[in-house]
Amino acid sequence: MTSVTSVTELSLSRFINTRYRENSPWSTLGYFEHLTSHRSLDKLPVVGRHVSAERRRALRGRFFLALLAIGALVCLAAFAGYRIWDETRGRPLFRHGRPSPSAAPVAVTLSVTVTGPKCQVFVRVPGGDILVNRNFTRGQSLRFDEQRLSVVLSDASAARVYVNGHLRPPGKPGKRVAFVALKG
Repeated sequence: MTSVTSVTELSLSRFINTRYRENSPWSTLGYFEHLTSHRSLDKLPVVGRHVSAERRRALRGRFFLALLAIGALVCLAAFAGYRIWDETRGRPLFRHGRPSPSAAPVAVTLSVTVTGPKCQVFVRVPGGDILVNRNFTRGQSLRFDEQRLSVVLSDASAARVYVNGHLRPPGKPGKRVAFVALKG
């Protein structure tokens, strides 16, 4: 029996004849005759992953276009991240909790400490962002250092308010108070 190394070296009919027909009991009955009698099976094309030069150029162009799009998205994300970071780094963050004795409200435009059971506090930059709008409970405080702030308290007697280091007089219990705090 002849040793066959691969199907592509011989045509299909030769492969079947040399591999199976020589020592097969079926060969005497004509079992393999119908497999090799057709002319189209004699010379099958070589099977492989051939890519034409035109197709390769088109694929290369698409690859570089996809790479360019990914690079543009990365640059856009980096730019957006930088803009967000740049917008938030100059704005002071407010803290909740009890004020420390060393942190006097002198350098702060507005300092609010809730002394009653609860108080709704609304603070915003006029014509701009809302900085806080929520209920605070006794002992919670917040500070802001902005040029101009619009403040609304749901209970004027339930909060101690310092504006530019000066205590604002408390209002009547249960009355809503609104005012503008200016730096200076």
